[in-house]
Amino acid sequence: MKRNITPLIIITLATLVNLLHADVVVLKDGSKITGEIIAETSDSITVEYLATRTIKDQKTISKSEIDKVEKISPDQKAFQELGSLETPATVLDTSFYDPLVDRKLPEFIAKYPDSSRNAEAVDRLKALKEERNRVNQGDRRLESVWMTAAEIAAEPYQTGAMIQFTFVKAGAASNNPVETLRTYELLEKKYPGSTVMPDAVAIALKQLDILQAQLPVARANGEIELKNISNALVTARADEAKILRDGLERDATIAKAAIKTAGMDGSKFFAIFQKSKEALDALQSLVAEERVRLSQFQITTMREGIAAAKEGVRMIREEKLKAARDYLVLSQKLWPINHDIIKLKNALDQAEAAQTAKAEIAAQEAAAKAAQLANKEAVEKTVKQKIATEIAEKERAERLAAEKAAEKVAATPTPTPSQDVAGKLKDRSDILEVLEK
Repeated sequence: MKRNITPLIIITLATLVNLLHADVVVLKDGSKITGEIIAETSDSITVEYLATRTIKDQKTISKSEIDKVEKISPDQKAFQELGSLETPATVLDTSFYDPLVDRKLPEFIAKYPDSSRNAEAVDRLKALKEERNRVNQGDRRLESVWMTAAEIAAEPYQTGAMIQFTFVKAGAASNNPVETLRTYELLEKKYPGSTVMPDAVAIALKQLDILQAQLPVARANGEIELKNISNALVTARADEAKILRDGLERDATIAKAAIKTAGMDGSKFFAIFQKSKEALDALQSLVAEERVRLSQFQITTMREGIAAAKEGVRMIREEKLKAARDYLVLSQKLWPINHDIIKLKNALDQAEAAQTAKAEIAAQEAAAKAAQLANKEAVEKTVKQKIATEIAEKERAERLAAEKAAEKVAATPTPTPSQDVAGKLKDRSDILEVLEK
């Protein structure tokens, strides 16, 4: 169902802007009347002004009472008639942009090229065109925050709940408890685990109190109206009496149909029919039942569950998976149907799987390094053994060569010195040395 939501703050700002750019009639007593001069004669001026924020009234003032009149220029008045150019907090379609972009702003810019507001109109037209393009591409503005089409597609459940929640808040702001409760019921039915549910339940409980207060007033007014009709029937002509009775029968039929069809569209609530005791009794019973049911929602616990799930997501980003698992368990305990639990669990499972895979890869790499090191050590050992063998073989060969040389020396006959030489050497102390040589 398509709805247009105009936040109260926008209405208030528009009213203030109208007052800033309006005709002002200053009276001789010092008082001022701010509004729009809609008529002027030689003797008087008629001003249309806001008696309240939404109700206009008119007042004709004698020129003898007027000190001066401050009129706004035609371009200022035309700019004022454009209405609010501020983008609403919630934008679900292009209905806000279309009249401004396609007609109002271009016409003002063309008609008043020299206006002091022309540059502002040009800048706003450009900005509104860009925003409308965003909406046409699937972006949406919720609670003054723009969400891209990709973000909405990534979170269809929570985004859908936020959109429905704007209808709940709009109904509450317009002081329409029946409509508010109807939109709340649709929210609860379609998005029971959404993050807006705690706030929605709180609003619904307040709306039940408002509706409860309205029912006795409606009942009393209905009784008075029925009594007046009954008294009128006593003196009414036949044709007048028929009209009155037909009206009563028609109202009763509509009320019964509302009671019968309630719930078919997902909502049990229906409009107040103050002349129908049956409808008022049904609403009273429904209010009592819903208050008991909604009072069972643990709003604080629900909010804590939502917070725990969000904290779990933060722990995953910080790679503190054990803490994230603890928050998941806590969130499941606090509010089991919290839809964010699904997102948290999926993200945690993926993170743990990635961590396990990372650990396995690290273990494989460590094993490969260990094997490489062991292989290196084995090669080094083989080389060392080979070198040691070569050294031993060389030493053995040298020893054998020395032994052979010694054997050869031993086999060679030792020459005998002559008699003269022996005699000469007999008395020398170095004879032993010569023999050794």
